[in-house]
Amino acid sequence: TTNRRGLARRATRLLRDRGFDVVEIGNVQPTIDTTIVLDLSGHPEWAEAAAKVMAPARTRARRDSSRYLDVTVLIGRTWRPPAEPLYP
Repeated sequence: TTNRRGLARRATRLLRDRGFDVVEIGNVQPTIDTTIVLDLSGHPEWAEAAAKVMAPARTRARRDSSRYLDVTVLIGRTWRPPAEPLYP
């Protein structure tokens, strides 16, 4: 939900490094300020774990039994990825 190039790719790497299985990335509208992690499967602790990685982020419950996903992360424009290590 942001116009910043490469932000979804950086978030994908971060989440995968922390053990999350990211299956798809893309853009949605409208843009939002704060990152939101949607709990789709009724496991709020999983959404909280993803929100902790994507801090500052909020969680919301939005049950969706038609999808095979547990959480969806909507990256807000205020999210800043952690600095990447420099490997010369």
